[in-house]
Amino acid sequence: MSAKVWLAAMVAGSVVVIVAGSRERPDPLPPEPRLPPESPWLSREAAAEIVGSGGSLGPLFAGVTLGGSPPLPEVRERIAEFARANHVEIELEIVDDEVAAVRFEVKYGGCCGYEGADALAARMNRPRTGGGCMGVEPGFLDDWVFATEEGAHVRARVRVNRLTVRWERMATFDELLERADRLLGTDRGAAASNDAGDRWTEIEPGRQYRLEIPYPFLGSGWYGMDSAIQDRGFQVVVDRRKIVEVSFEIRRFDEERDRVSAGLRSHWGRPRIRAGGETWTWRKPDRIVTAGFDADMTNTTVALRLR
Repeated sequence: MSAKVWLAAMVAGSVVVIVAGSRERPDPLPPEPRLPPESPWLSREAAAEIVGSGGSLGPLFAGVTLGGSPPLPEVRERIAEFARANHVEIELEIVDDEVAAVRFEVKYGGCCGYEGADALAARMNRPRTGGGCMGVEPGFLDDWVFATEEGAHVRARVRVNRLTVRWERMATFDELLERADRLLGTDRGAAASNDAGDRWTEIEPGRQYRLEIPYPFLGSGWYGMDSAIQDRGFQVVVDRRKIVEVSFEIRRFDEERDRVSAGLRSHWGRPRIRAGGETWTWRKPDRIVTAGFDADMTNTTVALRLR
């Protein structure tokens, strides 16, 4: 075999080996996706800074007074830095140069984030439901309301791994009546905008709404475990965008019935009282106000309607 023929055979053989080898080599595996690192859970020490005894505002909010003047810049910066360091949201709502509310939200990551949310909710007086002799499966409320001993009105909400809390100054009974008076006759859109969207809930589209109010509708002695209280506030009826009716109910106020009765008279004057004393009526130029009491004067429903 000549040298040229031998060399050509060697080259051809090399090509075959290279091609065969390339066919036998497995395809490389695609790189595994890199998941973003999870934010660490809120520590117990940090939670204790946010939530104090009985669900009140914790030490972190020293220098913040609900219903008081806005806090100093250094106080705001301290709270903002704490929120950044602990991966939580904290908002101070300032309305008319006054601290109207403090809002807090935390989201626990991972497969078991709901456990973190449930543990922190327990510090917020989360009510139990069911159990006992009623045969109802025991559990917890996901939305609840309570009052602290310091006079703060608190609304809390759990959604799987997320906890949201709002602290507000408790309204007085006189402020409650004034607010109902102002609301009647106003535009629905303006009312919803002025009263914060998360507290304005549509019940019947375009017709009926609920406005949550920071007031203990179960009586001032209540500190937070009635499941129905989450629906308490103003019930609002709308006709052609105008609010034509505002009503609310106060239950179990027997310890304060003299104060409530006096407050109604002070705000609207002397009522017309039907026989038996269970219905009081005030007729004003643009509205009719009624207060209906039950037989033992421990519950009342107040309704304002445009004429």
